[in-house]
Amino acid sequence: TSYSVDSFYDVFYRPDIVTAKLRGDDIKDLITITMKDAIKSPPPVIEISPIASTPSSPKTKVCYNVKSTGGGIGEIRLFHNGKLIESDGYYKDMAKTTSDKTGLIALNSNTIYDDMRSVKIKEKAEISQITTKSKGESFNDCKEIGAVSGENEISITAFNKDNTVQGYVQTAKFNSTIKQEEPHLYILSIGIDQYKDSTINLKYAVKDSKDIEDKILKQAETLYKPHNIHYQLITNTEANKANITNKINELSKIIKPTDSFVLFVAAHGVLLQNQYYMLTHEYDGKVNKGTMISSNEIVEMSKKIKSLSQLFIFDTCHAGGVDYIVSGLYDARMSVLAKKMGLHIYASANSKEAAMDGYNGNGLFTYTLLDGLNNKKEADKNKDSKISLVELGEYTKQTTTEISKKIGHSQTPLIINFGKDNAVYSLR
Repeated sequence: TSYSVDSFYDVFYRPDIVTAKLRGDDIKDLITITMKDAIKSPPPVIEISPIASTPSSPKTKVCYNVKSTGGGIGEIRLFHNGKLIESDGYYKDMAKTTSDKTGLIALNSNTIYDDMRSVKIKEKAEISQITTKSKGESFNDCKEIGAVSGENEISITAFNKDNTVQGYVQTAKFNSTIKQEEPHLYILSIGIDQYKDSTINLKYAVKDSKDIEDKILKQAETLYKPHNIHYQLITNTEANKANITNKINELSKIIKPTDSFVLFVAAHGVLLQNQYYMLTHEYDGKVNKGTMISSNEIVEMSKKIKSLSQLFIFDTCHAGGVDYIVSGLYDARMSVLAKKMGLHIYASANSKEAAMDGYNGNGLFTYTLLDGLNNKKEADKNKDSKISLVELGEYTKQTTTEISKKIGHSQTPLIINFGKDNAVYSLR
């Protein structure tokens, strides 16, 4: 049996471990499974039933069968035009470890790795961060898909029971003649400078969130009618977990598949075990699910929002410092997150020192993002007079990397593109 690289991506994409090995570090306690062991449990196969679509209908039923080939059936993911709309897997909760009592400043790369080693011993080397309900040897299901005008591509993939190997993606298409609606743009911008644990307060997060919102609003008028552009800013004391979750729930009832959604977050971020966490205003120095928004919850937010074009931007401070291990782990966690959700993620992690220093009145990453949004002709690589999600990301990454070297704060953003590329704005 042959496998593609995609089959192993979620578990085996670990640039941090590769770098650690090249530097001569001991990595044996960080490896929970090898590819040789993983393929002993092969992934299931999927068959999508012929789609009996009525072109003028707003919804189309898609039915499919998943059959085990010996390794059982784990998480199933369903995508519409490249964007995740259904999945039944979720990241395991944090195991109790030493990090529960460790302050953010002390969560450096050594502490993070010690924590992961501790989890491996306590959890008896659970190999996948994803868990799912049992499905037996065969599983059938049907989903109602909200059609968009023109071609609709439905893709389905499934993992083995251990969620370590992904099967081949099966795809079906149907065309819809429903009337094309005017697209709307929704922007949710979150900035947190002030925390209950005041020792981790930031300087530029709120300003970054306001400036990004203002710039996107201005440039979006080149693509959207002004009354079709909607924005919400949440900062500091308002940026608690309940408010953020409620706002996402409100938007999920309004946003349509043809709309676009941008989430911008400037705040503290932290890596704990297998997940990335964004810290809300209520964070008081202790690890508490009630004051942190996890990778799990970010995936659920994206699924709730029906927009097929989404951009998530995380400009986060990692208080314990950013070295090759932390950078590699951010790459691993964010890349798998983007692949799972089928969307575009821009993510940058910097140290507390770099975050407080800033650059020309903003955080460095946000500064270059604002620059890329400022009618930047040199970002238009394909010369179509529009700046796309991919082009904006490439420009921001290149510029951030160049400036950070000059000012002595090494910073290389992650620009991860899954799903379809779309225009962010037209050049004026």
